Amino acid sequence: MIFSSLQFLIFWLFAFLISRIQKFNSSIIIGIVGLFFYSFQGYFNFFVLFYVYLIVCIYNNFKKGLFFFIFLILLPLIIIKYLNFILIDVLSLKSGFVFLENLIIPPGLSFISFSAIALIIYLKNNLENFKINLAYLYLFPQLIAGPIVEPKSLIPQIKQINLVKFDEIFSGIFIFSVGISIKVFFADSIANYIDPIFSNLENFEFKKKVVALFLFSQQIFFDFNGYTLMAIGIAKTFGINLPENFNAPYLSQSISEFWKRWHITLSNWIKNYIYIPLGGSKNGKLKHYINIFIAMLISGIWHGAGYNFILWGFFHALFIFLEKIFAFNYSFIFYRYWKILYTYLLVTFLWLFFRVNNIEDITIFFNDFSLIDLIGINTIYFLFMIFLLNYFQKYITVHSLNKIYHKLNKIFVVSLSLITIIICIILSKGSSQKFIYFNF
Repeated sequence: MIFSSLQFLIFWLFAFLISRIQKFNSSIIIGIVGLFFYSFQGYFNFFVLFYVYLIVCIYNNFKKGLFFFIFLILLPLIIIKYLNFILIDVLSLKSGFVFLENLIIPPGLSFISFSAIALIIYLKNNLENFKINLAYLYLFPQLIAGPIVEPKSLIPQIKQINLVKFDEIFSGIFIFSVGISIKVFFADSIANYIDPIFSNLENFEFKKKVVALFLFSQQIFFDFNGYTLMAIGIAKTFGINLPENFNAPYLSQSISEFWKRWHITLSNWIKNYIYIPLGGSKNGKLKHYINIFIAMLISGIWHGAGYNFILWGFFHALFIFLEKIFAFNYSFIFYRYWKILYTYLLVTFLWLFFRVNNIEDITIFFNDFSLIDLIGINTIYFLFMIFLLNYFQKYITVHSLNKIYHKLNKIFVVSLSLITIIICIILSKGSSQKFIYFNF
């Protein structure tokens, strides 16, 4: 059940009406509604997630063996997502476990695992009851694909939840309508064009593959930011404020800045729970650079089991390292717009490692490499449209949308938002394409 489906809208309305009944507006109801929402993902997936919750509850009672309990939380993720990759690709065994080959990763398991780790680290020095822990892990707007919210930020909101004012509800509906719009009109439309190309790279000329790669950079932004805006909008209708997750990432002037603007909550999680505990920028430059590579490699591995994801994380780390090494020359040579151009082109190229299924596909992508084929007036028009979309990103942050919302007539905004949502549902025939980050 995805946010841009008719099925979900009915569920959202049902959950919202329950929240308007004062005696049902509590943490235990939030948790139960989240359990019901995730049950639509299948029984196996439901039990995997419930296992993670039970591990959190057990740790909450004992408060000992933190690293052991972190391992127990990660165990389903390791087995389902990574075990066969380790056995076959890393250890070069002839085969892995047959039952894992056709097993689909429970939607959002990586997100849920990271949230659970943050929760038990929080519980080390704080005492919360099972209802609060349930509500934190099963808050359905951010359950499957984030944002990953720190317990110290989300739990106080869950405890203080009250009947939401209509202005907040209307604001949430408006933000949701923007999210579903960019998902259906941009992300899904692009996917319909580029998916056949990436599925059969050997059958397409180099120029078309390059176009598909640039379009993928737009698809993944509109898809994931669309989901995030929808999640933030839904949460607002229940009185929960989720953090911003994207801040015009393709306007970044460096790879380091890109990771402060792209998937912000994941970047913060990796910084707080991996990079800083390793020592961060302390203990000398060499240790600092090693910590950067470790953090980015974990980011790559978190996204998927494959050497392509490992290389994706490695190259991001490499360019962050180079930016820090040559910081003076870098800022001296490039002006602001050239830095934005450089960063976007580099990020887009690295998306290739993210989009392909394996390393062999990268070789196929460049089989008929030819820069001459890319030169032409059509290329200029295409790049102009891409950069226009990049500039447009600054207007689809939560901060910008809130400013727009407060400038407009509320009845007009809500009416337009509801009409937009209905149109998107009709155009997508009640169920649009699955969000990319549901795979992680």
